Amino acid sequence: MSATAVAALTAILLVAVASTAIGAVGHRARRTSDFLVASRRVGPLANGGAISGEYLSAASFLGVAGLVLRDGVDALWYPVGYTAGYLSLLLFVAAPLRRSGAYTVPDFAELRLRSRGLRTLCSVFVLVIGWLYLLPQLQGAGLTVTIVTGLPSWVGSLAAGVIVVATVAFGGMRSVTFVQAFQYWLKLTALALPAIVAVIFFFGSGHHFDRPAPPQFAADTTVDVRTGVELATQTD
Repeated sequence: MSATAVAALTAILLVAVASTAIGAVGHRARRTSDFLVASRRVGPLANGGAISGEYLSAASFLGVAGLVLRDGVDALWYPVGYTAGYLSLLLFVAAPLRRSGAYTVPDFAELRLRSRGLRTLCSVFVLVIGWLYLLPQLQGAGLTVTIVTGLPSWVGSLAAGVIVVATVAFGGMRSVTFVQAFQYWLKLTALALPAIVAVIFFFGSGHHFDRPAPPQFAADTTVDVRTGVELATQTD
């Protein structure tokens, strides 16, 4: 394993250990309110960091970045769309759920509409949506580990799954919130540091975003230029 792969694997392990340790800070979940809503004792700063950390996830780092690379700036409608969807979720689902005192959407459906069948249907939708959300997250973890270390992708997926399950099972929503908030500040730092370095380099050192100068050759040089050509034909 190369030095770069060892450094990347070490960084991944440090983040995993830090996430596990922070998750252990949360008290053990013993009641339903501990597990699902952290007994409603999580402050707005931690909640805001957790929500932001959820959005700075594999979908943002890998999915949206890849879509923009492939399709250009038009792909930015994807993050705009799911951000708008989240605001709708807060307004039309989270707020009524909070006022009702229910913990889950199936609980709220049965409480509001007095229908066990609707509760079952909502439960199925929640499980399907959760599964569709979980699969790309695990795939992103496996892909990241494979790219930076060369290890099989299942290693990253398994490690991510074990850490998340342990955090949720023992600490409930309080531990999950703290871990998500920590990861938000970590990922925000990972985004901000290169931007700050780039600003200092390009503007603090007298560099400008000018077009590069043409290449210069001190001796006779043969240059082979290969450019793809697209040929469009039209028939009557």
